[in-house]
Amino acid sequence: MRRLGLLAWLLPCWLSAATVVVHNDVAVEALSQAQLRSIFTMRQIQWPDGSPVYVLVMPDDHPLHQQFSREQLRLFPYQLTNIWDKLSFSGTGSQPRLVADEAEMQQLLRTLPGSIGYLPQYQPDSGFKEVRIE
Repeated sequence: MRRLGLLAWLLPCWLSAATVVVHNDVAVEALSQAQLRSIFTMRQIQWPDGSPVYVLVMPDDHPLHQQFSREQLRLFPYQLTNIWDKLSFSGTGSQPRLVADEAEMQQLLRTLPGSIGYLPQYQPDSGFKEVRIE
């Protein structure tokens, strides 16, 4: 019975989409699906106010990265990696910043102005803010 209770508690977190979050100083409340994809494919490198965008991602094999890539960006993780590699090797762009886990993602979102990333859920007063995807 306890196992069923635990499963019922974890299931909504497991099924929910990754939440897009940004540093508190980013003056954006919502992004379109196309804008989000442009940011994470490194085509949009500045926020509307002209400040640089710093993209934070987890490794390709991290379950949250896989979920975010497929559900929010409509890309497989290997497709994102191919895009980033082409930009980097051609000298026309750079790779996003790779973080090891959710704790490092949260730390950088708090301390790196202009940063954007994703987490399994947003908690108010966490030092960064959620962005709506429309």
